Amino acid sequence: MVESKPLTRLNSLSDFQDGGPSHQRRSSLQFSFRSTFNNNTANPERLAKENDMNGFRQFVGLYKNFPLADDVLKGASYRQEAFKESGKKQLNHVRGTDGWFRSMLTLEVRAIDNYFPAWLMVTLNALLASFLSEVFEMKMGHAIIKHWDTVYSLVLKTSLAFLLVFRLNRCALRFWEARGYWGAVTHLTRNLVSGILMYCRHSPQHRDQAIRWASAFCVASMHFIRSEHEYNYDELAGFLTESQINRMKDANHAALFAASMCRYHLHKAFRIDAFTAPQKAHAYAIQLNELESRVGRLVEQVSGMEKIRSTPLPVAYVTHLRTFLFTYLCFFPYAWVDDWGWTTVPMVAFTAFALFGIEGCSSEVEIPFNRSRANHLALDAYCMIILESVQGLIVQDANLCTQTELDQSFLEEEIKKMEPPRTSSSDDSSIGMSLTEKDEFTFSA
Repeated sequence: MVESKPLTRLNSLSDFQDGGPSHQRRSSLQFSFRSTFNNNTANPERLAKENDMNGFRQFVGLYKNFPLADDVLKGASYRQEAFKESGKKQLNHVRGTDGWFRSMLTLEVRAIDNYFPAWLMVTLNALLASFLSEVFEMKMGHAIIKHWDTVYSLVLKTSLAFLLVFRLNRCALRFWEARGYWGAVTHLTRNLVSGILMYCRHSPQHRDQAIRWASAFCVASMHFIRSEHEYNYDELAGFLTESQINRMKDANHAALFAASMCRYHLHKAFRIDAFTAPQKAHAYAIQLNELESRVGRLVEQVSGMEKIRSTPLPVAYVTHLRTFLFTYLCFFPYAWVDDWGWTTVPMVAFTAFALFGIEGCSSEVEIPFNRSRANHLALDAYCMIILESVQGLIVQDANLCTQTELDQSFLEEEIKKMEPPRTSSSDDSSIGMSLTEKDEFTFSA
């Protein structure tokens, strides 16, 4: 494993001159760049050191020839703060992996507001049934209760259980399908940016613009799928300017606008005209087709999320389930009040809480894109991760290019050191005269 101690040698601006390394500290700078790509960078301590090193490189102007890397590093802190603030509802809530009692003793994530009015009406109805039975002694016959028990056990309970399980299963599948779309956006964005960095070195301006718009695609998709028309400019700090963000948010479909701008700059970077060599034109066509396919797959993911948002479960099924469930719970206390007495009220309230809770959870995760719901997808966190990944790819590419330049310069210096010493100018002139006189003597002979 590469030791990190040599990194401490880069501790002052005297190590650099005019944005580049001095001859004395060139080897230490080469080491710092190589340490960037060590496999152990997943270690949090090494990751923190590398972030500090990237900030130092940016501070001394080492990325002055890489404007995109310089911009994204300057805006990194703003982006993180913006996403953490806007996504705090999903980022700070209790998760299922936080422990048994911590996840059990919580109310916010139970989505009680989805079914509280219905639960309250059922509980009051149970109170009314208990009041009529215990105060006014309005009892039901044992024969009637026996028939009710048969109906509840064989018909209502079985049918209701099937309806609730089916509803919850369908909504859970929709939730994971939406999560899958965002997972695809993550890896497609990473692959797209990697491909642009690799294939578009011949056109730095259009390459950088294509990466900027490809990175903005995830943020545009997040706001579009949430039907949000106001953007926080800090979310794309270092990637897009305020005027570019305004153009994107004013578009009819922000995600498609970002994708079309990325395509525009890709076509500009791989432009083929009459002066393009046939071999280069063939290579350009293959590379452009590969990158275009990745942009197209990104658009497919947004289309899938639109499908989930605009197509909930059929209202006929939901209406039947809620009517059936509410009716079942309303008649439930009258069937058991003679045996349970005042205990009927808490028993019915608990049963209603359990059954309404299943239906409430189903409706909670059916369209999981709301910023204000703790159980919905943490889209802000996903966007922050995507942009951090893109930043890492951009900085890594800049470091590789800088390392190559440093190695080339170092190699040239070593070659110069290995060359034999040249003679003085006076010796050269004397040798030249003697050779000239010899040639003249030979010619005259």
